[in-house]
Amino acid sequence: MDLLSRHLQCTPGNFEVTERDGQTVLEFLPGASFAEVRLFMRGKFLNATGGRAGLIRERLIPWLGEPLPLVAPHQVHGVSILEAAPENVLPLTPQADGVLLASPGLEASLRFADCAPVVVMPSEEWAVAGTPWVLLMHSGYKGTVQNIVRSGLDEVANRFGADAVRSASAWVGPCIGGANYPRTMEEWTARGLEVFHAENVCEMEGHFYFDIAGELRLQLMESGMDQDRIFVSCLDTFKSRDICYSYRGGDREDRMFLHACLRAV
Repeated sequence: MDLLSRHLQCTPGNFEVTERDGQTVLEFLPGASFAEVRLFMRGKFLNATGGRAGLIRERLIPWLGEPLPLVAPHQVHGVSILEAAPENVLPLTPQADGVLLASPGLEASLRFADCAPVVVMPSEEWAVAGTPWVLLMHSGYKGTVQNIVRSGLDEVANRFGADAVRSASAWVGPCIGGANYPRTMEEWTARGLEVFHAENVCEMEGHFYFDIAGELRLQLMESGMDQDRIFVSCLDTFKSRDICYSYRGGDREDRMFLHACLRAV
């Protein structure tokens, strides 16, 4: 069965979509006492913000309370991972597509409209015994081709040790589905054909369809994560434009807002 008709195994019990006051939110549900991670999707708090992180965070004060210093990098579809540190908070916007947060005094964020939010967190036992952390990554087609997942997990391993990766869980949030992501042949398409596993690519009538979520799941496994702790939302941003912003669905400026903060353990 090809990716245009197959249904990737989803794990909805690890995500919960809620709506309050006209704002849709996806809650990541790791059962963690040390972190809060939410994806703010389509809704009145994000509409007409143009994806500007500072403005979005101000709008979300009713949800999140008064803001702490916020890390919100300029995303360039690369693989750089930014440390959440005071020298990297707004109004500075260093180029990066990932943020590693290990301080309860800061907040981390990324923005999305078809690319996949990827969240990695350690086990509760690791966080309590060691240093709690959250890794956020922005992995669209180009980020997946370049394997930002490996860059992010290498950063975790370098900072906290390989056991931090082995103990962790990962969540792949809403992104454009393979059936809605056709590409014609060009340089980046050719690179994708070299990198993506065959099960996550389909060719039809001169177009190539890439399953980003399916490829991210394999990349997380190949980077040392247990497949039983990798959770995929399977929300297609293009098909779910009632609750998601989708660039290919016409949203050229507004973006979903992935937000994370740590609690003191």
